[in-house]
Amino acid sequence: MQPGASMPTYEYQGVHLEAPPEEHLHIWLLGTGSPSLSVSRHGIATLIRAGGRWLLFDTGRATLQRMYECGIPIPEVTDIFYTHLHSDHICGLPDLWMTGWFVLHRARPLKLYGPEGTQRAVDGLREFHHFDLSVRRKYETAEPAGQAFQVAEFGEGVVFDEDGVRVTAFRVDHGPAVTPAYGFSVEWKGRKVVLSGDTTICDGVLQQAAGCDVLIHEIAGASHQQLAANQITRRILSIHTSPEQMNQICRQTQPRLTLLNHISLWRITQYDVLRRVRAGYGGDVELALDRMEVLVGEHITVLPPGPPRSGQDLIVEDTHRSNS
Repeated sequence: MQPGASMPTYEYQGVHLEAPPEEHLHIWLLGTGSPSLSVSRHGIATLIRAGGRWLLFDTGRATLQRMYECGIPIPEVTDIFYTHLHSDHICGLPDLWMTGWFVLHRARPLKLYGPEGTQRAVDGLREFHHFDLSVRRKYETAEPAGQAFQVAEFGEGVVFDEDGVRVTAFRVDHGPAVTPAYGFSVEWKGRKVVLSGDTTICDGVLQQAAGCDVLIHEIAGASHQQLAANQITRRILSIHTSPEQMNQICRQTQPRLTLLNHISLWRITQYDVLRRVRAGYGGDVELALDRMEVLVGEHITVLPPGPPRSGQDLIVEDTHRSNS
């Protein structure tokens, strides 16, 4: 580059980047809610693109719809990782599996990486949809391979290491009854994103998140009145992360960016929670939103949710040929 020449910039979604989008570790916060009935925050699901690999973490309610709204090429997303098997983390799988197969013509098996019990869940799911699996392939145009699963049950350690992308599972503390439960770290080209999964403050997160680029961490909060009056709320919050615990996590790990995710609130606003997490901490902490995008490079670019995209340019053209 000649002296005095300006650095080239690359545009993505109207924002200028210092490198092409594909050279960033790219995150989509597909669903950021709790098991509540909110339609603004759907079920927990986080999608990461690193190089040419799509990695999906948990499949809460409406995962498929959020992917469609973000313009994601859904049939290409086949690597799915589960933190644990609570219903709100897996209930979007049947729709993603079946609709992705017979409507969107996914031609490859779904690869599920999950804790002990994942194979049993898949076996039950196949039995639940035995009618569709038998009937649709007689008159649909979908590829038979697209209805298959490949399941890898894991413990702590590296669970995925391909094309320079490494995913490591680590134990977290979601209470004595929910075990095992895991968080994940995703590493690619010197960048690191850590997903806490469901947990209270624990050594696994503190160790893995130290100095990471982005920490995506669950949060739960309740008013003092709610905690005093309701034993169930106290029990639930004991296996999740309070704002004060989250403040401690941020102080100890110092991520470049912390995103509060899987937001569960009882008689308290999300802004009260954010204020308590940020108290006295100078780092960057934001509330995750459904369809928010984050591009991680030399700089971290956070894009707020835009208008839903149709995704029609990213999926096969003959979807109208399938019958419902």
